[in-house]
Amino acid sequence: MRSLGVDVGGEHGKNLDVVVLDGDRQVVAVGSQMPVRRLRGLIETYRPEVVCIDGPPAWAAAGGRSRLAERELKLLGIQAYYTPDKATGETNPFYGWMRNALAAFRAADRAGFPTYRSGVIRGTAIEVFPHASATVLAGCLAPARPSASDKRAWRAAILRTHHVPTGQLTTLDHVDAALCALTGLIGLALGDPFAPGAPAEGRIVVPARVVPAAGYRRCVPTRAGATEPLITFCACGCGAQVRPGREFRPGHDRRLMVQLERAVADGDRARAELQRRGWT
Repeated sequence: MRSLGVDVGGEHGKNLDVVVLDGDRQVVAVGSQMPVRRLRGLIETYRPEVVCIDGPPAWAAAGGRSRLAERELKLLGIQAYYTPDKATGETNPFYGWMRNALAAFRAADRAGFPTYRSGVIRGTAIEVFPHASATVLAGCLAPARPSASDKRAWRAAILRTHHVPTGQLTTLDHVDAALCALTGLIGLALGDPFAPGAPAEGRIVVPARVVPAAGYRRCVPTRAGATEPLITFCACGCGAQVRPGREFRPGHDRRLMVQLERAVADGDRARAELQRRGWT
């Protein structure tokens, strides 16, 4: 199982940053400053189960100044850039990154991943907002007004908490692409993740099945100056949430043990076959 995350830049300059994660949340590939025209080839090369793009797949309705997805996130305390209607978005230079996101969704569609509308995300291209994903994974909002380095450190710490290694993620764009890919993996495990918005305008997928009705408050800084996530996910990979200080849902440590035992057995069989054929 693989998930391909895409951090979207402007029409000029950095373009796309890409991170591919496998089912064990290990980094398979990292790409920097890649033009949109290469995205289809990357999808066909890495064959993910889901493509996760940091940007909108469609403009707001004619005359609109925002999409339902962004307004619903705001009710949870998560602020996002508003996506305008097509007339505004296609003429204002500020929205170049949104135009790039639309182009990325078109490239994904040509590679066989239509834009997600509702239900199961497998086999689709989903919209992901890294700030929202980080908030949901941490269970709280990032400290107010962080610098770019603080933002990267906070989000990278959340990735590590959720078993994603960050050694290869050298920029904030890489970290955000990895958050997109992780959201895809969790969404695959959940089957039908929470995704505010409307099908015609695009839904923003978050890495949870439900979110708190009262929204999110600021994370409480620890003595080290970091923040302690309030929610983590079961280490067996089922996608279920667990309380702080725990790795597993009750009984789910057995699931991981069985998975690891099977992996070891498969590895032994593969090693024996390689030796039998004289390939090692």
